[in-house]
Amino acid sequence: MKALIHLPALLLGSLVLFHPNGKENVSKQKPGTPSISVLEVQPVNSNGDVVYLTCAPKTAGGNNSALISVWFSIKNNEGKQLTLKKIEYQYSTNGTSKVFTFSPNKDNSSELISNGATFKWQNSRAYNELGNVIEINGAIPPQINIRLYFDGYDSPFVITKNIKAHMNAAAYSFPGKEADLGINEYWYAEAGHGGGPQVFSYDMVLVGWDEKTKKWNTKFPGASGDKNEDFRCFGRRVYAIADGEVVKFNDKIKDNEPGVDTDGGGNTFHIKTGNEIIRYYHLKQFSLNKEFMKIGAKVKRGDWLASVGSTATAGTHLHIDCISADNPDAAVVWPLQFANTSLIAFKNLPEPTPDAAWIKVNKTGLPHIEDGLCVIWPGNKPSWYPGGKMEIAKHGVAENKYQEEFNKIWSSGYYPVWVDAYDVAGKTYFNTIFRYNTNNYDVEVRHDMTKEVAITAYNEWVKKKGYRLQQIDNYNDAGKLKFAAIFIKKAGQPHAQPAYIGVSPEEHQTLVDKYAGDGYVPVNVSVVSISGKKFYSAFYEKRNVGGNLLKSSLSQQEYQNKYDEMKEKNWEQVYINAYNQDGQTRFSVIWYEKSGYRDFSATRKSASDSYQEKWENNVSNGLLTRSVTGYEEGGKHWFAAHWSK
Repeated sequence: MKALIHLPALLLGSLVLFHPNGKENVSKQKPGTPSISVLEVQPVNSNGDVVYLTCAPKTAGGNNSALISVWFSIKNNEGKQLTLKKIEYQYSTNGTSKVFTFSPNKDNSSELISNGATFKWQNSRAYNELGNVIEINGAIPPQINIRLYFDGYDSPFVITKNIKAHMNAAAYSFPGKEADLGINEYWYAEAGHGGGPQVFSYDMVLVGWDEKTKKWNTKFPGASGDKNEDFRCFGRRVYAIADGEVVKFNDKIKDNEPGVDTDGGGNTFHIKTGNEIIRYYHLKQFSLNKEFMKIGAKVKRGDWLASVGSTATAGTHLHIDCISADNPDAAVVWPLQFANTSLIAFKNLPEPTPDAAWIKVNKTGLPHIEDGLCVIWPGNKPSWYPGGKMEIAKHGVAENKYQEEFNKIWSSGYYPVWVDAYDVAGKTYFNTIFRYNTNNYDVEVRHDMTKEVAITAYNEWVKKKGYRLQQIDNYNDAGKLKFAAIFIKKAGQPHAQPAYIGVSPEEHQTLVDKYAGDGYVPVNVSVVSISGKKFYSAFYEKRNVGGNLLKSSLSQQEYQNKYDEMKEKNWEQVYINAYNQDGQTRFSVIWYEKSGYRDFSATRKSASDSYQEKWENNVSNGLLTRSVTGYEEGGKHWFAAHWSK
């Protein structure tokens, strides 16, 4: 008899021997499966069903998908070392079987499991990659089989589990708020975390549009990234995503110490909601809300918790995840879903716009995007400007861009409280201030009106429809007298508001005296000079402000002197309007003895960048812009304004 020729081939972990006559003979295979104990399978619900993450569609109009990642632990009871050759995850839908084959180790090697030893494994992911996680786009199977193939055994050891969609204890909100976003700024997240049991966690940062470079960046324009403050995310507020109770917190770890942590996440809040604990990690040192820094503290959805930091991590970001409240030490992260949030694949948003194919997140997780991340708007409907801000202000907007900018702000839920027009080198520019329209005021706005049109608009909206003037401005538009006005209607607001539009200095003075005698005070007195001739537009109201002072023709130095004088008297500026008369800048300014404001700030002559910086500083300190006016000197744009609270 001829000797057997041994040709090894891998078939389900078995050694297949071929006879020279072509007949095969399987040997060295022990029937059945090895003696194995299943110690744990996670994540599972109270019924023992494996739970998966339901993800939002990847594209508008698409379907939800499911991500399945199962962690299991087994023990070798065979009495000898076992060699685990491969792992299969198998399920069936609509009569079709799907099989996913994995190696026990990343280098595709087998796993040697000593007698009595345990083995843990999970089909997990890497950052920005699906990895071994199973993604299902279609019908969800009722159960999943985990098959473990061991060397020397002819059948796999099988773990069978029913699978169910995980439903969080609450419809969780997003941990950031729309009002905290800057203009053209969004949250930016990986659609799931990388690595082992954290597969359903999220790492979140902020990304913004750099108008100069026309690129997205997680850093502020011009920032090098050498310090935390260079990153948009650092210091950004984090909010509770649901009602709950504090079960753990820490705020003592310094930022930028990646080797120091508590339980892997630096400064943290752990907040229990139902049978789940939400964990917020990498929080800025000493930023935790002291109101909640006690075990058992009650937290409401939307409460400010802390600020994003860089503790126990190499980079500034927020890590958020969800674990079982019944087994918080299991280190198993559950699927985490959001509501009232919108997202889009980063690759589908080449520049900021609310008109892109945004996807509404309705109690789902973020989807896995094959070649990028998710851009996230923490609200149902993205807009050009984040809602809920104290104010939106624009200065130096060219006339041909003004309506476009106005429409963007208006459509984002804001209403105008101020409009100022001025000219530089014969071209018209606008300054405007908007407030968030929380009370849904009825507002009508007009600009580019002739005197006749402005008077008609006033008669229509104020005299006939019961609106009031919020503001009126007359301006020089390429040598023509033009008007802009804001009409507003508020419940219970009195209508008495005498006004005039485009009158001469003499008529103005006569009316000033008349209205003063009737107990009215000036609110708005706009002046413009065209071909050496001055025009006045104004309105008056009865207000309890004590004394008042109107000066409508102050030079730069006269204005500064008067400002200093009134400041000494503790009178506050409440209105300013600049215009050019015979080549010189002039100001129309109103002061009240009792304005009702607690804090006050002003600028008389700021260039555009300097003005923007002053605006940002004042608004960040809680002051609102009450008036801003632009003017030309030396062929350049200059701005005067005041802020108060």
